[in-house]
Order: sequence, then C-alpha cells, then structure tokens
Amino acid sequence: MTCPTTNRRALLTAAGAGMAVSAMMQTLLGNATPRIVDELAAPELYGWVAGSYLVCSTLLLPPFSQYTDRLGTRRVLVAGHACFLTGTLLMSWAPTMPLLLAARAVLGVGPAAITPAVLAALGLSLDASSRARALSRLAIIQLVANLIGPPLGGWFTDGPGWRLGVLTGVPLSLVALLAARSFPTATPPGGWWRITVRGSSLRGAGPGALVWLAALSGVISIGAITYAPLALQTLHGVDATTTGWFLIPMLLGIGAGTFASGRCAPSTWARPVGWVLGCAGAALAAFPQLVVFLLGITLLGVGVGLVLPLLLLDAQATASEERMARASGMVQFGRNAGAAAGIPALSLWIISGLAAGPALTGLFATLAVLAALGLVVWLTQGGTKEKTS
Repeated sequence: MTCPTTNRRALLTAAGAGMAVSAMMQTLLGNATPRIVDELAAPELYGWVAGSYLVCSTLLLPPFSQYTDRLGTRRVLVAGHACFLTGTLLMSWAPTMPLLLAARAVLGVGPAAITPAVLAALGLSLDASSRARALSRLAIIQLVANLIGPPLGGWFTDGPGWRLGVLTGVPLSLVALLAARSFPTATPPGGWWRITVRGSSLRGAGPGALVWLAALSGVISIGAITYAPLALQTLHGVDATTTGWFLIPMLLGIGAGTFASGRCAPSTWARPVGWVLGCAGAALAAFPQLVVFLLGITLLGVGVGLVLPLLLLDAQATASEERMARASGMVQFGRNAGAAAGIPALSLWIISGLAAGPALTGLFATLAVLAALGLVVWLTQGGTKEKTS
C-alpha cells in the first residue's frame, strides 16, 4: 500500500515533527536540571528528571506497539501527542518536584506511542525504496533534534526560564497532529509476527536477533557519545570548548552513515560493513594518540549510523502488515533498553579504580568487542539462509 503524493508529504511531515519533538525532549532539560532541582529544593531527585522520562518512554514501547497494530497508527499517534502536550503543560506549571516528575512521566508516554505509530505508518504506506530514504531522514532529524536540545535548553534556562523552554515542542506536536489524517487507519489483528532477515526466521513476539542487534547498537552509539567527551578531556587534555568541536566528526559520521543507509539498503554488504566499521572505530579510539582517537570515533559514528536504520528496514520488510508496529517497536525498544542498561555497565570501567588511561582504553575496547559480537550475530543469524524443515 502506497500513499498519493499529497498524503505522502503530510505523512512525512507528521512523522518528522513527531520524531523531532520526541528526540529534542530527551536532551532539552540537560543543562536546566541543576537549576530545576535547586529551584524546587530536591537535589536528591536530580537523576529522575531525565530518568522518569526515559523509563516511561522505553518500558511502554512494547505495549504501545501492540496497541498500534490493533487500533491503527492514527489513533495511537493522536493519543501520544495528547500525552505529550498534557505532560508539557503540566511541567511548565509544576510547583513541586513530585508533580514535575509525574508530568515528566506523562510526557514520556508520548514518545512511547509516537515512535511505533510513525514507524508503522511509514512501513504500511511507502514502498521499500521510499521507506529506506524516509527512515534515514528520520534518523538524521532525530540526531539534529538531540543536538539542538542542550543549547536550546541552556539558552532558555539563562534567559526566559526553563518553564518556557519546555513549551518549545508544542508547535511541532501541533503540526504532527494536523498532518495525522495522512496516517493509515486500523489494521486487523493477526497471528505471530514472523520476520525473516536475510533468510533467518525469527519469532518477533519475543526477543530475537534483531532486538539483540538493536540493543548492541544502542550500547555502542550512546556509549561512544557519553564517554568520548570524558576521554577527550581526561586522556587527551582537551578543554570543554574544544571537546565540543572535536565531537563534530563523530556526529557527522553518524549522519553520513544514516544518510548512506537509505541509499544502500538493498545491498547485502551494508549490514556487516556497519558492524565492521563500528568495531574498527572503537578499537582505534582505545589508542592514546589524539589523531587516532578522532579517526576512531568518526568511523564508529559511520558504523552505528548505518546499522540502526537497516535493522528497522529489515524488520519492516518482512513483517506482516498487522504486525508492522510491533516489529518496528521491538527494534526501537531493543536500542533504548540496550543503552539504558549498557551505559551504567560501562561506567564500571570508570569506577574500577584504574587510572584514566587504562579505564578508558578498556571501555572503548569493550565497545569494539560488542561491535564484533554484533557482526557475529548478524553472520550467524541474519546472514545465513534459512534451513527448510
């Protein structure tokens, strides 16, 4: 099923606006959090300003993926934006920290509903080549929105105030709602979601190879973004301002890999190449020389930028229409859950008592091993032909 040109534009507008606002709200309050906990006199709840949002947006992805398959993408998208707008308005008013955290949790319900609705709508409405390009563009939009969040939140915090800052996502959410008429209506419920990635049959109702690969990509990508600044400042002696400039090659690498995924989706070599680049890049980042480190994180960025959109494409290409949202949602859940569990685990290197050099070397070496594991999983589960019984 494909959309007419007019409906396709509305579909892509709603999808882009929805994913942009979800990504931006992940990082918007990062710079504002110290001011928030000070103003509301709750420093002990510092971590929950971000945590309440992330927990809801991650844990509710699987059930909302099922609701999308049963109720249709349009209804779930509207419900998601309704939660987002409600949470946003409550946050801008909340006079106490418990109320703000409750509002932040309501806000987190929005992306949990918006993400599977958007991904399923693209899978149901676009042909394979158009879908590949659309997913790569969405990934770039998410990256840009994540990058815009911290400086935008900092500007509001130092200027008009963080309460006005949380309202910046309202226009995008309203645009998505206005364009929601282009989303497909309900599809009838069916049986199990059965996917075949490069010939390997997986039962998608539970964790499968695609979910594990998405989890690995989440650990590697978010781990690199989280700990690369620490490595630059402690291991290579770079100041905070210069660190921001030195991270640009990695972010451009992620963007380049994401853009390339939309062009090389039909190619069988693209998937393993992504994991190889991630492995090689993380291994180079473990070296003490600054130039080698920068080359490494750039290659790592290209690799992870290439991998995730292709995982989504593989899930959608082989899922039945009545299980499109569940297929997409489980891949996205795997990425989020992998990042949520992997980042604290990687911090064990930092608190191990080792000096900064050995600790960060071990951390990036661990990322290289995880990327190699992803390659092995793909070759053994996704790159082999299905045995017929």
